[in-house]
Amino acid sequence: MAPLAFTLGVLGVLSSLSPMALASTGCGLPLPANLKPGTSTHNVTISSRSVIGKTTQREYILYLPTNYAVSKPKPAPLIFAFHGQQQPAWSMEKISQLSDPTFNKDAIVVYPSGMDVQAPGIQWLGDVLAPNSSVIDDRIFVEEVRTRLLSTLCVDEKRVYGTGISNGGSMVALLMCDKDANKHFAALSTVSGAFYPDAVMAEPLYQKDCIPDLKGRALPYMNVHGLSDKIVPYDGNSTPPFIPIRTWVDTWVARDNCDKVPATARLENGTVTDYKWKCGGRHDLVLHRTIDGYGHGWPSKTEFGEVYDVLSGGPTTWDLAPYLLAWFYKWTLP
Repeated sequence: MAPLAFTLGVLGVLSSLSPMALASTGCGLPLPANLKPGTSTHNVTISSRSVIGKTTQREYILYLPTNYAVSKPKPAPLIFAFHGQQQPAWSMEKISQLSDPTFNKDAIVVYPSGMDVQAPGIQWLGDVLAPNSSVIDDRIFVEEVRTRLLSTLCVDEKRVYGTGISNGGSMVALLMCDKDANKHFAALSTVSGAFYPDAVMAEPLYQKDCIPDLKGRALPYMNVHGLSDKIVPYDGNSTPPFIPIRTWVDTWVARDNCDKVPATARLENGTVTDYKWKCGGRHDLVLHRTIDGYGHGWPSKTEFGEVYDVLSGGPTTWDLAPYLLAWFYKWTLP
């Protein structure tokens, strides 16, 4: 079943310290008239070449944080947040809580919209039911949005991050696998992410064609997955099958030249296990969080009236948003 609606490898190459920001070209420019700190702007359009051979209007939601400085711009982190299959971007904004000022006062968040061109609906490249990259290549769309935001807003180019749920996690995985894309991201994460073996794909995106070419740089990666996920089972046992989640994580442990055995910790009254791999002296450059009894969703203490409330099996005792943001902020590009 297709998913619904949806580290330091070389010490000193990538640092968790806070080196001087790399201000984008948008720093110092007037804020676009339709944007206001502390609010989200919906249905922002951009001309895109992601539909191969033509120009298409695509959309995203843009959240400007409350601490975005208009008069004296300070370069802000930028987070891409990708919705799942059949899930609108506004729903991703809602369930992720990344636009909630309780958790996020500092980072710009962009919620790109996938395309609805065939059944089962809105989706990203990388699902078995999505058109292949010779028809629609969403990686092009991501770079177009990134380029626009850097040129119109004050962004710290060293602190660009990405996360996604379900098929949105698939999209993040493709950014990880693409050498031209991953070089722009300081850290990436997947939540209930779906990754397919080459044998069931029209093109081998996650295995044979996953060539990140990190050139000695370690890519920080957080993977969060429920052990009771029935949409993307942890062991991959489904029709069509998925790459088992631990197998996928282990490929990045190897790529980031981490120790093979992680440190483990049981948290949240024993319902959560954190696996942290030591990579070039850092224990959490690759981080894998499993959740006992949790299904397919974005962990939160809040129920939102969304389909993921049902698929996940209900709320958790903790919120992913602040945990993810704190982990993101450890990482910057060199």
